[in-house]
Order: sequence, then C-alpha cells, then structure tokens
Amino acid sequence: MEQEVQAHTAAEAGGGIANQLMTPNPGVMIWVWVVFIALLVLLHKFAWKPILSAVADRERRLKESLEQADKAVAKAADIEAEQRKILDEARSEASRIISEQRDYAAKFKSSSEADAKAAAEKIVDEARSEIQVAQQQARTELSRYAAELSVGVAEKILRQKLDTPDQAFAQRMVSEASKG
Repeated sequence: MEQEVQAHTAAEAGGGIANQLMTPNPGVMIWVWVVFIALLVLLHKFAWKPILSAVADRERRLKESLEQADKAVAKAADIEAEQRKILDEARSEASRIISEQRDYAAKFKSSSEADAKAAAEKIVDEARSEIQVAQQQARTELSRYAAELSVGVAEKILRQKLDTPDQAFAQRMVSEASKG
C-alpha cells in the first residue's frame, strides 16, 4: 500500500495526465474553437433548417389536429343536443298519442256501454210487448174457448130439458151470446 501512495503522490507532483488536461494550451484552444465554429456553420446550413422546418410542420399539424378535435367535440355536442331534442319531441308525441288513445278508449267504452244499454232496453221492451200481445191473445183465446165450452155445455143441457118451441128460443139466445 505504501507503494501506491508514493505512486499517487509522484503523479501529482509531476503533473500526470489530469494535470496536463487542465492546463490551458493556446494551440489546442484555437483548434477547439475552429472545430466548434465549423460545426455550427455546418449544422446551421444542413441540419437546423430541416430540423426547424420539421418542428414547424409538426407544430402546424398539432394545431390542425387540435382544431379538428375542437370541431369534432363541438359537432358531437351539437349532435347530442339535436338527439336530445328529437328524443324529447318523440317522448312528448308518444305521451300525446297515449293520452288521445286513453280518451278515445274511455269515450268508446262509454259509447259502447250506452249502446249496449239501449239495445238491452229495446230487447226488453220488445219482449214485454210480445209478452203482453201473447197474454192478450191467450186471454182472448181462453175467453173464446170458455165461451164455446159454455155454449156447448148449455146447449147440451138445454136440448135435454127443453122441448121444441123452447129450443128455438135457446138457439137464438146462444147465437146472440156468441155474437156479443
């Protein structure tokens, strides 16, 4: 280890490589500046113009993309608002149609009920009239039958009990009774 410390101290004292690099050398400095300026001229002439034009082109494309994105967002918002408007109109129209159909159904129901009641009442009235006519016919028929039966019975009784002159009188009475 002592040898290493001695070698290190000797390198510092003699200047070593690090010391040589840190010491300004006017010849090397001039060449560094000449190479640096030549590199700047070459970069300016051949590289910076294409790089700057590429950067400007990219900036232009980014602006265009942002403008298109803004336009797309605005258009999407307009379309969404239009869709909402159309949807609201459709809902309103559907509500109106449903309301109209409910009103129509209620009117139809009440009209149908009224028509059915009227038809039922008409049928009942006709049935009552027919029943009354049938009853009247039955009474008339029954009265006629009873009259015929009474006349027949009375005729038989009278034939047996009456003699000939009284028979003419009885017949005349029977004929008058059957006419009246």
